[in-house]
Amino acid sequence: MARLIDIDHGESILRIFILFTQTARAVLKYTDAHFYNETRLSTIKFIVLQVLASNNGVMTPSDIAEWTQTERHNITALVKRMRRDGLVTAERNSSDKRVVNITLTNKGREVLSRAMPAAKEIVSQVMLSIPEGDAALLEKQLSVLRENAHHALEGFAHGSRVQPG
Repeated sequence: MARLIDIDHGESILRIFILFTQTARAVLKYTDAHFYNETRLSTIKFIVLQVLASNNGVMTPSDIAEWTQTERHNITALVKRMRRDGLVTAERNSSDKRVVNITLTNKGREVLSRAMPAAKEIVSQVMLSIPEGDAALLEKQLSVLRENAHHALEGFAHGSRVQPG
């Protein structure tokens, strides 16, 4: 098992950024391992099932890609595997044939329901020592980080660099 090593990187903001990155990677590794052991689902499959369920069971691949911060071609490949597993269907929109609707199947809903206890265990483990008041502050700060990163990504998409504010 890898041990945790704290290194003084000088600037506190740099230390926090590195800690955040390490934390995100560790949480994803733990989540992937736990979901696979308990449900045979990957984290991204669980997230796609969850987001579909939260959106009345239907979304486009582009919407899923945007929501999950995943490249569209990766979502296309993921949806293909999920279709093979019977978790979703993909059909052309009846009013606009250019649009494909990804729909959660009954099997997908059942798999999501069976995966929820594992998701709750993951959340309990990762958030174990964080009091509710601190959790609310963490949520606020993570929302700011996500917004800042999203804004910076838009700048790259439009060919300009966003300067820190």
